[in-house]
Amino acid sequence: MSPCWITEYKSTAISVPTQSSESAGRPLNSFQKWAEKKRGSSLEQDEYSRYLVAPVLPEVTDPRAWWLEPTQRKSYSALSIMALDVLSIPAIRSAEPERLFSSAKITITDRRNRLGIETIEAIECLKSWLGKDSTVSFADSGLDTSGGVDE
Repeated sequence: MSPCWITEYKSTAISVPTQSSESAGRPLNSFQKWAEKKRGSSLEQDEYSRYLVAPVLPEVTDPRAWWLEPTQRKSYSALSIMALDVLSIPAIRSAEPERLFSSAKITITDRRNRLGIETIEAIECLKSWLGKDSTVSFADSGLDTSGGVDE
């Protein structure tokens, strides 16, 4: 079960009793009796458990629209809120991590293959801070580094 469901959403969900086969008018076979006993004879399932055993609908192409349907909001009141919260998280922009990996690839050459993790991290941070559009000012940035003698 999802830790997010348990800690954030389950407490707001309403448990709905499920119907056993016997209460639906059909007698239970030995496997069904064993399965109910294995479940602890619990006739209540939370929304997450009901959703997991529900049939998969391959025709659903827009999960956000599916969770916004009144039927789903009624059947899975708290789970639909969780699903919409998760689906509304914007996708990560991959340009920055890719740029970082490319930069690290340039740093770690065949001759520098024994650099430690801390050293690589320090080098990458310095390269980022000292980049062409850097706004980081260092304590010695006002010093004359030309090596010339003042006249």
